[in-house]
Amino acid sequence: MIDHGVKLTREVADYIKATEGLELLVEPQFASVLFRVVPEGYPVEFIDSLNQNVADELFARGEANIGVTKVGNVQSLKMTTLSPVVTVDNVKNLLAQVLAEAERIKDAIASGNYVPPID
Repeated sequence: MIDHGVKLTREVADYIKATEGLELLVEPQFASVLFRVVPEGYPVEFIDSLNQNVADELFARGEANIGVTKVGNVQSLKMTTLSPVVTVDNVKNLLAQVLAEAERIKDAIASGNYVPPID
């Protein structure tokens, strides 16, 4: 189980590094992946809010439970990859959901019209 989680973590980190719109914040240690959504051309001052609200939206709808933490002063999304049944394709699908949600809410956040699902 642990070997699978560590291998999956490495594969996920490599996928994030190769995916436009995602940024790996720290090289993974053990089974945690710290990353964020960074849409090209998106105002830097809204990126932390975008990441927090992507996680909140997916959680509020019961679609995903992605952790949120800080890496230095940067809002980070956190994924733990220890489940022995999770595959890299499962994680790729989850990351596609993350990117789609960011695309859906990013303009409302930047314009100040966004209403978060969780207060």
